[in-house]
Amino acid sequence: MDKKKQKTIVSSLVYELTGKRMRHSKTGKPIVGKSIDVSVSHKDNYVCASSVPSPYRIGIDIENLQANINAKLFIGSVITENELLSIKKFCSKNNFSHQSGIILFWSIKESFFKCLDYDLKPGKISVTDVSKKGEIQFHISDEIKDIMEKRHLKLYSTNIAFQDKYVLSQTIMKKITA
Repeated sequence: MDKKKQKTIVSSLVYELTGKRMRHSKTGKPIVGKSIDVSVSHKDNYVCASSVPSPYRIGIDIENLQANINAKLFIGSVITENELLSIKKFCSKNNFSHQSGIILFWSIKESFFKCLDYDLKPGKISVTDVSKKGEIQFHISDEIKDIMEKRHLKLYSTNIAFQDKYVLSQTIMKKITA
C-alpha cells in the first residue's frame, strides 16, 4: 500500500475514532483536540490508530518482525549494548530470531517516545524485560524522567500484542494535574 493511501486511511480511522479531523504538531504528532490524544502507525498493508481521553496520552507502533534489517545498524543508535542481554533472553525464551528481538525492542521504544512526543535517543530508555503477557519493564534515564516530570506525565501502561508476523506496541501515560 502506498503512503498516500495509508495517510487517507489513517485520517479516516482517526475521524471514526474521535469524530474530529486530524492535524499534526511541529514534531509530527497527530492532534485532534485537547480532550483526546491519538497515535497512528502504519507498516506494509497494516494501518492502525488509537485514541485515549484526556488526561491520558498514547503512543503506538506497528512493526513487521520478519523485516529484513541490518541489526548491526540498530546497536548503539537505538539498542544499547546493555539491552543485548535482555534481547537474547527474550529471544531464547520465546523462540524469536535475534533480528526479530531487535525489531520488537525498537517498536516498544518507538511507542514510548511517540507517547512522550520526544525524539527517540539512544540510551534514554532501556527495555529490561518483556513478559509472555506482553508487559514491559524499563529503565528510564534521569533526562527522560525530568522531561516526564516537567510535562506532568506518569507512565500508566505499556504492552505489546502480536498478530501474525507483526507486533503492535502501545504506551499510555497519564497527565497528572496538581
